[in-house]
Amino acid sequence: MRKIKLLVADDHKILLEGIVSLLQTEVSFNVAATAGNGYEVMELVNKNDYDVCLLDINMPLMDGIEAAKLIKATKPAVKIIMLTTYNDKEIISELIHIGVSGYLLKNSDKSELVEAINKVMSGRYYFSAEVEEIIMQGVAEKKNTEVIVLTDREIEIIKLLGKEYTNEKIANELYISYRTVETHRRNIMQKTKSHNLAGLLKHAYSKGFMK
Repeated sequence: MRKIKLLVADDHKILLEGIVSLLQTEVSFNVAATAGNGYEVMELVNKNDYDVCLLDINMPLMDGIEAAKLIKATKPAVKIIMLTTYNDKEIISELIHIGVSGYLLKNSDKSELVEAINKVMSGRYYFSAEVEEIIMQGVAEKKNTEVIVLTDREIEIIKLLGKEYTNEKIANELYISYRTVETHRRNIMQKTKSHNLAGLLKHAYSKGFMK
């Protein structure tokens, strides 16, 4: 099985060595490179291919936010996980907009870090519980006077999407055709003005549909 190729960046050498030491114990991971600032990150990313980049935010010369922007602009397939002490909602919002796949605080333990890497590699997103709460608070604070009316069937489908059901599995579960599921999903995305599944689920949680 091919190992997940990782790049880890942090300007604090002790912390960097500690993260690398934790990840190296996982047989499915290959910590291929480390960096101490955003410039080093970009030099490595431009010369080599990585599956996942773990980035600190506060780094000298070029911070993790700017590095994340450049990575997504030049190599959008690379998954980015922010591993930082910052839990500011504006920063979190900006990084989600940039396209990071995960955001963990440095008080996370090894098991959560490993889970986050494996999840983003499978095409999903991972936000630590504290960060997820901040995201939901931000969504709740946004004033939105537009009333979005979803049918009972659409809410059923959203709940199943939240359980990671595929269109085919949803069709089997609800005894409807695959094409009908596709139509419902398209209508849901248009009604909620969501651009992707992550945005749709964020909307669903904010409206209490996932309870």
